[in-house]
This record gives sequence, structure tokens and C-alpha cells, in this order.
Amino acid sequence: MSRSSDPSPADAPSPDLESSHGAPPQATRRVPHVYVLIALLTVLTALASLVVPSGAYERDADGRVIDGSFTYDDQANGERVERPRGWELVFAVLQAPLRGIDEAASIIAFILVLGGTFKVIERTGAFEAAVRSAIGGLGGARALVIPVSMLLFAVGGAIFGMSEEIIPFVLLLVPVVRALGYPPIVAVAVPLIGSQVGFAGAMINPFTIGIAQGIAGLPPLSGWQYRTGVWIVVTAIGIAYVTLRIRRLHGAGEDDALLDAALHEVEGTQHGLTTEQKLVLGSLGVGIAIILWGVQRFAWYVTEIGAIFLAVGVVAGIVGRLGGDRTAEAFVAGARELVGAAMVVGLARGIVVLAEQLGILDTVLYGAAGGLANFAPAVALNLMFVFQTALNFFVPSGSGQAALTMPIMAPLAELVGLTRQMAVLAFQLGDGFSNMIIPTSAVLMGSLEAAKVRYERWFAFAWPLQLILLAVGVAALTLAVAIGYGP
Repeated sequence: MSRSSDPSPADAPSPDLESSHGAPPQATRRVPHVYVLIALLTVLTALASLVVPSGAYERDADGRVIDGSFTYDDQANGERVERPRGWELVFAVLQAPLRGIDEAASIIAFILVLGGTFKVIERTGAFEAAVRSAIGGLGGARALVIPVSMLLFAVGGAIFGMSEEIIPFVLLLVPVVRALGYPPIVAVAVPLIGSQVGFAGAMINPFTIGIAQGIAGLPPLSGWQYRTGVWIVVTAIGIAYVTLRIRRLHGAGEDDALLDAALHEVEGTQHGLTTEQKLVLGSLGVGIAIILWGVQRFAWYVTEIGAIFLAVGVVAGIVGRLGGDRTAEAFVAGARELVGAAMVVGLARGIVVLAEQLGILDTVLYGAAGGLANFAPAVALNLMFVFQTALNFFVPSGSGQAALTMPIMAPLAELVGLTRQMAVLAFQLGDGFSNMIIPTSAVLMGSLEAAKVRYERWFAFAWPLQLILLAVGVAALTLAVAIGYGP
């Protein structure tokens, strides 16, 4: 599941400077905890109400803003609407987080259920066994070890937001890449870049796309066809980049005996997946198919989708032979791991609730739309992409960033001639690509620590890929505007 929604990226361990020389770790510049950032934004929203005039757009039956309908309250009613002041304003600030959690309750429950379900699947060892078996089975086609492994991680990133789960695989891959003649940095590149290009170009990742579309008022998983094309392109680029780049890092060449031993170690004592693990993965596949059918046929939302994932978790526990107690314990553990992320969604929603209460949300939309209206739609969309990329440094929480920005970006997109689906795509790409390089990413820093690779060395390895992916992002967004991508 997506641990990119971890609300404490600044607490990630700092990697050692060198993998083999035991140099002391270098301190990483800390940024405020995401809860602190949200608290500051809540207070700033309250203070803004002292100087920003209140206003409102008219909205249609679906709650979408009607372009050209904005009026300031004093223009509409002859006098400024009375807003909380003094202690009333302080009390409104204190209530905002609770009101936000209340309004985001269904999404919060969805996140917790997803966390529990994927932890149950993880405890069965099904996905780890699949990766071990695939890598271990490539002994006769060693040139495919790296690209096939990256493809598996890209699929995990696209379907269920695989992120922090890759860290154990870094440790598993270290002996394999060494046997192939590569340094440990390759053991980071394979799962990290693989999972993150999949994460960024995901077609159905429920932790980012599902939440962003829910907040934007879009049908869940809608627009997956275009995102699938984006996923194919960015995954191919990621695999090609790593495959070509590591040729320069090749050492003394393959040691057949060492590689055989390493692959055998990765594959483990079992050869292939057990029947139970196949059934677990099969239940996940059936669950996803049912969700896609329900979304298309009955316009299911997060409650219905969450119910199917809950059923998948129960079935996985049964067919995976975890037993009732172990299944429940795994579910609680998975939900517990995402409590922080779920809280971020509610707290971020509290900012929007407060801004609406103070009458400044539509005023901000009006001002932002006026600024972006000076640009062509494709340029405006790419400016949103740049903004999301920059924000990801401070809020590398996928679900948290969606909760923080989509209430503004979705209606703003419509006001400047874009679709809400395009705004979700800009968020998705901006949130995903930079996770491979920003030092506030817990998954990046944890992976580097696992392989004992210094951050500076990783940055030198990965920054050209970032430029390539940014260019691909601009191209994908520009094409989305050209074809009118949307529901």
C-alpha cells in the first residue's frame, strides 16, 4: 500500500555517506511535520479573512462553479457578510480540524480499510513470493533480471500504490546486483524507480487517484484509459534509463556461481507461489475486476469500493490460512500504519471547511483563475503540474496532498477551461515523479539507508531521469488538453 502518505517524512533515516567506507551520516535538512504545515495554513486562512473580502460563485446542481457568476458579498447583498472575529474566529480555527474530519469521514474510512486489507495480503507473503519467484526464475535469462523486476514493481505502484514496501526488496536485491557486477545503488534503483514510475503513472492507485477523484467529484477510476497510456510510457522510460545508465556502473562482470547463489537466495526455499498465495493474488484480481465493473455499471464511490476491498481482505485471510486472529491483527496493523495519513486528509479538509465558512475560498478561486486566464489552457495546466511538484517537497503525502490541493485545483481547472480530470492528472504526476529524488521522501531515504548509499550519489544518478520525466509530464498534460481528456 502507499506509504508515500506517511505524514512524517522528515523523520526518515539519513543514509550513510558511503556504502563501504563507514563514513558518518550527513544530516538532512528537516522540514516541518505535515501536521505543523496544515496547522500553519489553518491559522493563515483565518488571518486572511481579516483582509480578503468574502465572495461566492453560483454552483450548478452537481456543485460545480459557474464561470462568470462570482460576486463579492457586498456587491450581492449591499453589505459585507458578518464573519467570525476575535474569540469566535479562534473557536472556528479550533473546530476546523474536527469539522474537516467529519466531512472526510468516508474517505478516512476508505484509507483505513485499504491499509488493513493490503497488510493482510502482505502477511500472506503472496506478493513477496511472486517477486522472489520471478527474479529467481530468471537465472537462464539474466539480462532480464533488472527490467522484469522493475516491471513488477511498476505494476505494484500502479495498482495498489506500492511504496515503502520496496525497502525489504532493496536488501534482497543487493546480493543479486553485486553478483551481476553492479554497486548497491542499483539495488535501490530497481525497486524505487520501478515502483515510483508506476505510482506516478498509475491507472487505478486508490491512495492517490481514488482519493483525488473523490474530492474532485469525479467517478472513481474514471479516465483510466489515458492514464494507462501514460503508465506504459513512463514505465518504459524508467526501465530503459536504469538499464542504460547502469552499464557505466558495471564492475568486473558476472560471477556465475555467485549469481546463481544470489538468485537462489532471493527465490528462497520455495519454488514458485504456494496454492494459497495464488488464491490470495487471485482474490485481489477478482476484487479489482468487480470494482471496475461496479464503478462503470453503478457509479460506485469510496464506500462501495471500500466494501469490496474489505471483502478481499477477509478472503485473503481465509485462503491464505492466516486464521481469524492473525487476519484481524494484520488488518489492525495495516489500518494503524495509515492513521496518520487518514488524519492528514481530514485535517487538510478542515482548511477548506474554514475557508468556506469565512467566505474566502471562492475569492481565492476567483483571483487564481484571473491569473491563470492570461495563459493558454495547456500552459495553465502545466503550471498546476509545477506547483504540485514543488508542493511535494513539503507534503510528500499522496493522499494528504490530494486533500490539500484538489478542493482548489478541481474547480480552478474548470474556470480556466480545463477539466477536473486534467487537474487530477497534474496532481498525480506532480506528486509521483519527484518522490524519486526529494530528501523528504521516507521511501527514498529508507531505501538508501537499507543499501548504505549516500544521498548525493543517488542524486547524481537520478537527476537526469527527473528532467526526462518532467518533460514527459509536460507532454502528457499538453496532449491531454489537445484531446479534451476528461469524464
